[in-house]
Amino acid sequence: MGALKTATFTKSDSELVKLIEEYQRKNELNSFISAIRKLCKMALTIEKMHNEK
Repeated sequence: MGALKTATFTKSDSELVKLIEEYQRKNELNSFISAIRKLCKMALTIEKMHNEK
């Protein structure tokens, strides 16, 4: 496993943070990071499918 990474959201990310929090609530995820992980996995899967065409 690679080195652990940390991400910090700034004021300019406030709209993105709101969207992630909304996603978290709608999907009944217990933490913000759970929402981030799920969204990232889905995005990477979509990207992979797109690049395989």
